[in-house]
Amino acid sequence: MKHIFLIFLLSILGNIAFAQESQQLDTIYANEKMNLALFFPTNIRQGIVGANNFVFSYNRERAQPLGLLKATKGKQSNLLVVTTDGKVYSYIIKYADSLKELNRFVSFSESIGHEHQREPLVIRDTIQLDSNMVVHKQYPKTFLEKSSTAILKQSERKNISKRKDGMSLAIKNLVYYEDLVFMQFEIKNESGIDFDIDYLKVALVIGNEKRRASYQSVPLKPQYVYKMPEKTRHAETSRFVYVLPKFTLGDNEKLELRLKELKGNREMILRRRL
Repeated sequence: MKHIFLIFLLSILGNIAFAQESQQLDTIYANEKMNLALFFPTNIRQGIVGANNFVFSYNRERAQPLGLLKATKGKQSNLLVVTTDGKVYSYIIKYADSLKELNRFVSFSESIGHEHQREPLVIRDTIQLDSNMVVHKQYPKTFLEKSSTAILKQSERKNISKRKDGMSLAIKNLVYYEDLVFMQFEIKNESGIDFDIDYLKVALVIGNEKRRASYQSVPLKPQYVYKMPEKTRHAETSRFVYVLPKFTLGDNEKLELRLKELKGNREMILRRRL
């Protein structure tokens, strides 16, 4: 049985990830002799050109990532493409007698925004008890940075913590968005000695580490790290965000954090159900 908890956390208006006005549009060249093939990262839902001397064709009956651009001599125009995931791509298009490229593979980073980006962005905190992990897709750095900033400003929704020898390691927020997990950490140092951070590792674990035959650990590598300090001094509190690939915990799985001191012997291990 699945238990899903939805927490509506934050609204960030149109500037959360993209600002078309601040971006320089790429120019694409086409002619009537060759097809310029454009391969988008997701399937095309709609493609529009601004002048009738350009033609952009794509499969309207069965969505595919491939679009073909052709042109006859005339004034320059623009191409606007919306993919099935709502991302918007915009280009200046010009006629050229000869083409330097016949195939172009479009990346997620070329998107100028989302078709609903002016609406409030709702991020849902979703936890399912059946074991599952989703491979992440590419996201622009500006999106990850601004989302992480917003999460640090949110009130704390969780307080999963471990204390040891005057040190405290805690998870303060956990936010699921599409195939990402934004995890906010807090390190508090009341030990009397500065703590130089070697690493903070995150993993899904099952079984008992002392019984190696039944113990399994699956590392979760952060895709983006925001404001993680190199050191937490005595009497200081550090807060930062990891952006991880989406995961859910099975019945016998736990989330494990390992915080290790650089050039020291101190180590904290936090192992909990969420």
